[in-house]
Amino acid sequence: MTSHIGTVARKEFDDAGRSKLLWALIGLLVGIVVIGYAAIWYTADDVTAAEMLSFLGFPLQTIVPIAALIAGYMAVVGERRSGSIKLLLGLPPNRTDVVFGKLLGRMAVVAAAVVLAFLVALVLSAVLFGGVPIVDWLGFAAVTLLFGVAFAGLAVGVSAAVATRGKSMALVVGIYMLLVALWELVTAGPYYLVYGEGPPVEAETWYLLLEQFNPMSAYTTLASETVEGTVPPFTFQYGLESFEASQLTPAERYAGAGDAPFFLQDWFGVVVLLCWLVVPVAIGYYRFQKTDL
Repeated sequence: MTSHIGTVARKEFDDAGRSKLLWALIGLLVGIVVIGYAAIWYTADDVTAAEMLSFLGFPLQTIVPIAALIAGYMAVVGERRSGSIKLLLGLPPNRTDVVFGKLLGRMAVVAAAVVLAFLVALVLSAVLFGGVPIVDWLGFAAVTLLFGVAFAGLAVGVSAAVATRGKSMALVVGIYMLLVALWELVTAGPYYLVYGEGPPVEAETWYLLLEQFNPMSAYTTLASETVEGTVPPFTFQYGLESFEASQLTPAERYAGAGDAPFFLQDWFGVVVLLCWLVVPVAIGYYRFQKTDL
């Protein structure tokens, strides 16, 4: 059977690329890069081009997931809402082509936005700071690209799993709020109830593994490994664990003898981001295949 995933992906890239809201977010992302570089260059005399990259970590982890979620949350459910899904499936593309074609198309849009932002950063680094830390730049760009497509996969998976725009929006907004605003409550809160105190710096392995699976933390851990300086995670803090603990990676907080287990190592953040890409898509694909349209 001939696959039409590429055809659907090209159409999705064109359709998503015409979204005014998405282009506004892309403009905001590029604008933040420009403003950040100009502001640091103007106000600080001792910042290097390599150190400048770490300053981009905070705005990137804020804007990239939002742009990716907006790019993907209507990918499949939008076709169902308009009724065009029946027409689309009446043509050569089947349900597999639709889900994975839309996934590739929306991922390509997010990737284009991230690449554009990093190309702007490359030019500004050369012009304002007199050099380009090419190894750091490539590593940071690759991590941010994976971060963005992971959230795009999450959004497309949700879109394929539900039947209405409202449910898709509610789920992606709810998941984003969980990861950013409620993560400490749902992880450190139960820890406090079990042990009668907040998680210490050297916490139990199960808790550190749970912390490792927040894609925001996985991204900042990986980003901090690729640039000079530390990229702090953009998550709300409620005081259930110390500020010192919240700034350390799971590997740094491991209390056991010897090195931390592999699932707490910094590189495992790549696996975490891939899980946030693959698992929602798999769930959404399964539900979409079983849905009576």
